[in-house]
Amino acid sequence: MTRILVVSDSHGYVPGLERIIDASAKKYGIPDLVLHCGDGAPDLLRVEENLRALNPAVRLTAVRGNCDGSSCADIPFERVVEAGGARIFMAHGHRHAVKSTIWVLDDAAKEQNCSIALFGHTHVPFMQMASVLILNPGCAHMGQYLSLEITNGKPRIHLDHL
Repeated sequence: MTRILVVSDSHGYVPGLERIIDASAKKYGIPDLVLHCGDGAPDLLRVEENLRALNPAVRLTAVRGNCDGSSCADIPFERVVEAGGARIFMAHGHRHAVKSTIWVLDDAAKEQNCSIALFGHTHVPFMQMASVLILNPGCAHMGQYLSLEITNGKPRIHLDHL
């Protein structure tokens, strides 16, 4: 089993992100992987010490959002992560029209042979099964997050908030 903490849209609010990390670890277990779906992607580095104190081997991965400036030019807009036997497509969503449709994101995830697609941008928690499982953790700035436990490619999903 792989435990994953998924956040998005922290927008520089690091204390809130730290509270999410602590609450999620207490409620769902210490994460093996932390994913940030953009708009505050550099915040993940600001909480790295806290995460490494919980799990020295934790993996940290992010994608760039529309509000992540030029200092984030080395962070991609999309990426695929493998965890717990699943392929996970990550994008912020602003380039996939997620405010009006899920199908562009669904197609992008399918093209990468992923079974799960994660996005942010809308600040609204979301879960829907399309061709792939599509999830949005909501807005970390507002205390929202997603905990995933994936075993043999099968996810157990917890959309939560502080």
